[in-house]
Amino acid sequence: MLSEERKRELIASLRGHSVAEEHITEEYKKNLELSEREEYTLCPDSVPMKVYVFFAKNREPDCRVHINVHGGGFVRPHALRDEIWSSRLASAIEGITVDLDYSLAPEYPYPTAVEQCCAAVKWVFSKLADWNADPRRVSMGGYSAGANLTAATAIRLNETKTHRLCLQVLGYGCFDMATDPADKPNAAENLIPVERGRMFNECYTEFDPEKLSSPYCSPLLAADQQLRGLPEALILTAGTDNFRFEDGDYAIRLLRNGVKVTMQEYLHSSHGFIIHCSGEWESAQQRIIDTIRAAEL
Repeated sequence: MLSEERKRELIASLRGHSVAEEHITEEYKKNLELSEREEYTLCPDSVPMKVYVFFAKNREPDCRVHINVHGGGFVRPHALRDEIWSSRLASAIEGITVDLDYSLAPEYPYPTAVEQCCAAVKWVFSKLADWNADPRRVSMGGYSAGANLTAATAIRLNETKTHRLCLQVLGYGCFDMATDPADKPNAAENLIPVERGRMFNECYTEFDPEKLSSPYCSPLLAADQQLRGLPEALILTAGTDNFRFEDGDYAIRLLRNGVKVTMQEYLHSSHGFIIHCSGEWESAQQRIIDTIRAAEL
C-alpha cells in the first residue's frame, strides 16, 4: 500500500501539471448552451461519485443516451472540456449525455473507478423510463483512462448480463497496464514519458501484479469468453501515440471473438486530441457522433 507521503508526491507531480486548454475556443464553449445540466451524487460502495446529466434542448422522445468517461490517467480530475463535449454530444444525438466524475487514484485506487462506472450504468438504465429514453440505444465511451474504464465496464456487464450497451467508444485507450511503459513500442518517442506512465500505473494499481493483469485493469488480457458478446466498438487512435499499438491488438482480439469493430487512426494527431480540440479533433468528434446515432441493439 502506498504511504501517505508517496501519495502526496504523486498527486503533486501528476495533478500539479495542468493540461493546456488553449485549443478550446470561446465558440466551442458555446456548446454548453445546447443542453440543460443536472447534477447527481451516486454512492456505489459508499464512495460518492458525481454525475452530470446533459439533457439536450432538442431532445427527442425515446432518445439515445451516451455515458461519457473522462481521461487523465485515473489520477487527473473531470474538467470543463469534458462537460463541453458532453453537452455538444447530447445535442448532436438529440438525447442525453451522462458525464461521470469517478473517484481518483491514488486516494481511490483500482477497482474503485471500475465499480463506480458499473454502478453508474445500472443507475442510467434505472432512469430511462423517467427520461423517456430508449434502452436499445444506450452507449458508453471514454478517452485514455476513460477508454480503459469503458472497456472494463463493458466486460463486466457482458459477464453479468444485467444491462447491455449498444456501442462502446474507445479513444486512445491504455488496454495493457501489465506491460511496463518502457517495454511498449515507440516508448522513447511517446508523448507520455516512461516515468510519468509508471507513476500513473503506481497510483492506480500500486504496481500490484494481480491488479495489473486483471482484465478489468488490462482489457487486452481478458479471456476469449469474456470478449465474446461484447457490444460493437468504435476505436479511435492517434498517429503519434504509442497506445495505438495495444489499441490495434485489442481490436484484433475483439474481431476474432465475433465483435463488430470499426477502427480509425488519425495520423496527424496526438494523445488526447479529441477532447482537447487539437489535431484532427473535428473529424474524430463527428465520427463519434455519426456512429452513436447509427448504433442500436
